[in-house]
Amino acid sequence: MNFLRAEFRREQKSDFALLRRIPSTGVRRFLDYFLALNELDKDTFSEALVQIALCLFFSNAPHPGKSGNAALKRYINELSLTWDWKYQSVRTLRMILAEAEENPDSRFARAMTPEIRKMIQAIKPVKSTDIRKVVKLALSQLLVPLTITQKWQEWHYEGLYHNREICIAIDCGSRFRQLDYKVSILDKERCITLKDLNYERIMGLSSASWNCLEQSNLDQSIALLKDFVIYCAEIPSRLPVEYK
Repeated sequence: MNFLRAEFRREQKSDFALLRRIPSTGVRRFLDYFLALNELDKDTFSEALVQIALCLFFSNAPHPGKSGNAALKRYINELSLTWDWKYQSVRTLRMILAEAEENPDSRFARAMTPEIRKMIQAIKPVKSTDIRKVVKLALSQLLVPLTITQKWQEWHYEGLYHNREICIAIDCGSRFRQLDYKVSILDKERCITLKDLNYERIMGLSSASWNCLEQSNLDQSIALLKDFVIYCAEIPSRLPVEYK
């Protein structure tokens, strides 16, 4: 708990510098919600997030969602009531634009200001094959030797990083989610196995759901992904010595 609490405080102290760079409307919604809270509510909610992250390391740890945590419940309720153009994925925005152009009397067409229409028209879509190409290049610089296999709609990138066995499972096959990643680690020196990590889940968020990828931000986004893989891969050396 102390380790995870310190990790969240570090990110918070940086004004969420890393989370702000993630191409995800889910992260964007979280930041808007969290930053609007008063200091007491921030502390209460962040503690719930730390408890969620703890479940990554101890499967039997109590999840605040199952205990009716009030701070988490308010957050979930707020998300269900909030709609904004900035919370729509790239693919959703393109679908809305197509509908608006086909049916100018639709509710989305009527709600679409010229500025919003121009913003959506400027989006340059990126294909899943393009995403995987950049991912492969980035991870080949990190894992040696790099082995790539496909399991259903997931691609597994496996190799060694500082003598740790690393597997990154990446899903680019979802309709609205362009990329999801999970990092699994085997550290034989410490006899530690960690599964399904990513930076977002360490921060207590539910998942890594990147849905704002486009040509203009693809390279920097995958560079960020590489940084997150390194972050996860180095966690075994940063965990308390008591952790087994």
